[in-house]
Amino acid sequence: MHSFEVSWPLDLLWTYLLLVGALGLVLTGFDKLSAKIDSERVPELWFVLISLTGGFTGVVLGMFAFHHKTSKRSFQLKIGVAAVVPILVLLILARGR
Repeated sequence: MHSFEVSWPLDLLWTYLLLVGALGLVLTGFDKLSAKIDSERVPELWFVLISLTGGFTGVVLGMFAFHHKTSKRSFQLKIGVAAVVPILVLLILARGR
């Protein structure tokens, strides 16, 4: 039972990161489709917020999978900076264990 108590927060964290990453991937695909059909686009702020909350992996995977915003250096910089926050939080949490 002790191992369950230790592992469940990590399981919850990985589940959260998987879900928010999937959201980032889907959002990137949706924005690419919106761009192709000349529809209303997803504001960049949404990508930054998703990245800040840990979904940067999905956003980056979506950029490469859908060839979307890969030439926009300012967007890449925003996502990169936003990715630093959750990485630092994870490192701090890992050090506290």
